[in-house]
Amino acid sequence: MNKLAYRKAYCPPGKIQVLQKDIPSPKPNEILVKVHVTTINRTDVGVLTGYPLAIRLFAGIVKPTFAIPGTDFAGEVQALGSNIKKYRVGDRVFGFCDNGLGTQGQYVCLDQKYAIDLIPDGIDYPTAVASLEGAHYALMYVNHSKVQKGQKVVVNGATGGIGSAMIQLLKAK
Repeated sequence: MNKLAYRKAYCPPGKIQVLQKDIPSPKPNEILVKVHVTTINRTDVGVLTGYPLAIRLFAGIVKPTFAIPGTDFAGEVQALGSNIKKYRVGDRVFGFCDNGLGTQGQYVCLDQKYAIDLIPDGIDYPTAVASLEGAHYALMYVNHSKVQKGQKVVVNGATGGIGSAMIQLLKAK
């Protein structure tokens, strides 16, 4: 069985139900992942509650696209859809999507179109998942800023997840 968080509508955390459902089977372009670790981050709160309202443009206008909350995960591939070539059963993978992925359950089927990748050797599941949201937003801002080598940059909020990732990305750039 698959124990998971569930909600039918945007809601506060206290309205989430815990359900048991069958373990899903992957469609041709999906992988089945046993979720070892997920987080609850600021994006999850927005996708759960539907606030700020702008998040509904991405997570579902009237109701959430995913009844199961969760935007990130780190886990192990359990089964492959027929079109999957990149992954193998047993691979350690992690991923993030700020629109929601439905990853707050023990198992999830994920389309290969999402930002999913292999966890590098030497990185454990908690470390892998903790790096995702901050690095995602930092990379987006760095790529859009057109910063050039040798320029000086001020990172406001450098002690948070996004800011600390941004410092590392800027230094590498």
